[in-house]
Amino acid sequence: MPRNPGKVLILSPHVMTAALVGWYVELAKLEPAFAAPGENPSDALVRVKPVLVVLVDAASEDAISDLFAARASKRDVGLAIFSGSTDDDIAREWARRHELPFFRLPVDLEAFGRVLDQAGRVLPDRRRRADRRQSPSVSLAIDGTLYLTDDAGRAWYVYDRRGGERRSAEPYRAFVTPEGAEVRTVLSDDEFSAREPEALVAQLARGV
Repeated sequence: MPRNPGKVLILSPHVMTAALVGWYVELAKLEPAFAAPGENPSDALVRVKPVLVVLVDAASEDAISDLFAARASKRDVGLAIFSGSTDDDIAREWARRHELPFFRLPVDLEAFGRVLDQAGRVLPDRRRRADRRQSPSVSLAIDGTLYLTDDAGRAWYVYDRRGGERRSAEPYRAFVTPEGAEVRTVLSDDEFSAREPEALVAQLARGV
């Protein structure tokens, strides 16, 4: 899958932590960008173009601010907060108040992709559009994962599990919410080719 042309700006006072998150970004087929030494987060936001998402370390005090969040929002750039320690209560609460994704390191790569995508949907009111009943639709998430909105307006990330560690394991399609709740539907080989919204909704309804 080709790279998304946008960049993911990583703000962390810790070089090794920033490098680890940058590795996750590259695995998601996106391009990481970093603040220059001593650079203010707002200046980095202006310099790096185009920015899809900013990932902010809970230890980055200058970026955990209402002013920085407002500047990112004005540019239609999404934010997500991450932490490498358990001493992150202030940052977690700030993220909750701003309705921003929060994750701790290390993180599963698929979960990381969902965080990026939810952050990339930019503003909480845009994410709430999924609350209204509508016709089902399919698009691609920021990392290329299939993204289904069902007829009730719920969002699902779709992953195909064709091979397992055990040969007897049945191949299935996993439908995962942004929060990580999973529904599994066992499929035949022919059914895996279905990508139409109605077909995916029907498969989801069969899941457990």
